[in-house]
Amino acid sequence: MSPMRPAKLSTEVAVDVKAVTKVFGAQTSQSVTALDEVSVSINQNEFFTLLGPSGCGKTTLLRLVAGFDHPTAGAILLDGDDITI
Repeated sequence: MSPMRPAKLSTEVAVDVKAVTKVFGAQTSQSVTALDEVSVSINQNEFFTLLGPSGCGKTTLLRLVAGFDHPTAGAILLDGDDITI
């Protein structure tokens, strides 16, 4: 029986969030900053968990990565393609 080798993690970045900021109501005096210069890189085949307390921006970040909303500032790249354009 051959010894088990650990799986190699890919070093290719699948999701790259670079200094993303999301402000709701930016044109009003009651604006809310949901994300403030958030950056994260997730490699292909990597197991990633996003944890945090209620109201910290988890869902906002996921909506931006999914393309359901657009960041106020920063960039989001999926497999190297900028989806914030």
